[in-house]
Amino acid sequence: MRIDRLSDGQAVLYSLLMKGVIMGKQFDYFNAFQEMGRHSLSAGELLKEMLETYDPAALKERMAQIHAVEHSADTLKHQLTDQLIREFLPPIEREDIMELSDVLDDLTDAIEDVVIRLYMYNIPQIDPPALPFCALIIECIRTLQQALEEFRHFKKSTALEGLIRRVNELEEDGDRLYAETMHELFATPQDPLAIMVWMEIYERLEKCCDRCEDVAKALGRAVLNNS
Repeated sequence: MRIDRLSDGQAVLYSLLMKGVIMGKQFDYFNAFQEMGRHSLSAGELLKEMLETYDPAALKERMAQIHAVEHSADTLKHQLTDQLIREFLPPIEREDIMELSDVLDDLTDAIEDVVIRLYMYNIPQIDPPALPFCALIIECIRTLQQALEEFRHFKKSTALEGLIRRVNELEEDGDRLYAETMHELFATPQDPLAIMVWMEIYERLEKCCDRCEDVAKALGRAVLNNS
């Protein structure tokens, strides 16, 4: 709800709420967004470490580790949603809060999906192009994390727009890397089953980049809707 749409009485109540006079300390949605971003980064770093030190025998343990991160992110999202239901005047539009929490959760889910596929297909060794793909995902999430930190000050920030644009550029790099990787996959003679399996894994990696772009777009819409 925008402040300039409030009546005088609502504006006074809003001021009291912001100062914690009513209903105690206000829930920090911006901090929650940052924390959800940190969960995505933790999941990405676990994926990167797993690929770099790949051990098929440890797949089940790795899957459990990354699921714990994903579950923690889900719990945080539920807390945010429960708070929003009770919130009188959230700091930005409710629709923007829900969209941001949804796309951030989707990002962590997408990273977990990669690990699940590696376990499901019992991958014996990592295809080398998966490593630069994962590095690109990490760079994308770290840039998003900076954007989420700036989002609290979106009305005054001089860096937020550039960070959102940088995420979009990285997603385009991901599209190009995906096309090149798929070309090499089909150009290299190997078992057709292996091609099909790695085709899906690379699709899942590319979707991680797409989910990063979804977060960036949601941030951009939130800035426009609340400025």
